[in-house]
Amino acid sequence: MTWYYSAVSIILIVLLFGVQYSFAVPVLSASTKPVYEYGDFLIVTFQVSELTGDPIILHIVDESGNASSPIPIQISKLNSTIIAPIPFYKTNYLPGTYTISAEYSGAKTSISFDLVDSDKIAIPTQYKILIKSWLHGTLDNRNFADIIRELIHFDIIKVPGYQSQTLHIIHVPAWFKNDVKWWSDDSITDNELGLAIQYLIKAGIMSV
Repeated sequence: MTWYYSAVSIILIVLLFGVQYSFAVPVLSASTKPVYEYGDFLIVTFQVSELTGDPIILHIVDESGNASSPIPIQISKLNSTIIAPIPFYKTNYLPGTYTISAEYSGAKTSISFDLVDSDKIAIPTQYKILIKSWLHGTLDNRNFADIIRELIHFDIIKVPGYQSQTLHIIHVPAWFKNDVKWWSDDSITDNELGLAIQYLIKAGIMSV
């Protein structure tokens, strides 16, 4: 009968191992760089121990505990790098510490990063479209001035003392469209165009 008990023991071990394996939760880990600035794209690398067919569900949580809507990320590899489609802008993210919470087939993990205001100028997409419309003549100088005022209002372009100015005349040098053309062609960056606008307003060459 010894062989019988041995066989039963082996079967029980196999069954027990199979049950434990079937209920095993995959391992999930995530990594990102510790510091971002405006204009950067969020980049997160996920590693999983197995592919279950489920998406990774993300939430981005700010310092106050406010969380984004669930963001499903479908993966097809054990190691996947995700890049956000839109960079960080001052119009949608305040400086501070953010936490990325992720869940995958029952496994959970979280990582944090800091978003800092380094004075780097990043022009949000909606304003880029409007500035390019001004470049091509669809909008006039008054519309362009409105765009620049909004960028100053959101502290994207910094002009100390601008709030106290009362301007009745809008003046944008005709040659400034060359700078905007270079920016439109990606020959200069958002930061370089923004610094040029800052200088022209501070020096009184441009009035908006």
